[in-house]
Amino acid sequence: MIPAKADTRRQILDIAENLLLDLGYNGFSYKHISSALGIRNASIHYHFPQKSDLGVAIIQRARRRFWRWSHSEEMQKRNPLEKLDAFFILNKKFLHAGGQCCLGGVLETCFKTLPTDMQMETQAFISDMLGWLTELLRDGRERGAFAFPGDPQDQAIVIMSSLQGALQVVRATDPSLFEAAARQIRKTVKSEK
Repeated sequence: MIPAKADTRRQILDIAENLLLDLGYNGFSYKHISSALGIRNASIHYHFPQKSDLGVAIIQRARRRFWRWSHSEEMQKRNPLEKLDAFFILNKKFLHAGGQCCLGGVLETCFKTLPTDMQMETQAFISDMLGWLTELLRDGRERGAFAFPGDPQDQAIVIMSSLQGALQVVRATDPSLFEAAARQIRKTVKSEK
């Protein structure tokens, strides 16, 4: 059984992360969280004295989730194209969560207004994802699954930017456009073999 304090902390993180994905860092306050949980703001401050402490905890938790996902036994068994498709699915899940943006995209959008500790954690989070994607592209090209011009890191930046941009575009248009972006990315990296 999860201790009550740990459970409250997790609930605060869950609600705050959803608010962050929906409204951005500057779009919510502790009042939003306390109202959703039926607790006092002081209870949130007990776990996260400053809002930036909460923001850092959200990003660190996302980094751990990404590491577990990318290093899972299931992912290790997949070929490069299957891993890329899994990355698309990982991003697409935000569409099914009420048209949210991915955490990286939200944090990058409001990066200049984030506290310094959150900026540093955001940079590490983006670096984690770009590093994984770069290695996937390098491995895929070496194995003949991918064929694209230029450096794998440059291609990783294009892919990540395209997916994040697609999540933004579909908020104001049609969710099917995300799949169109994913199809186009596949065409630009896939080997003709």
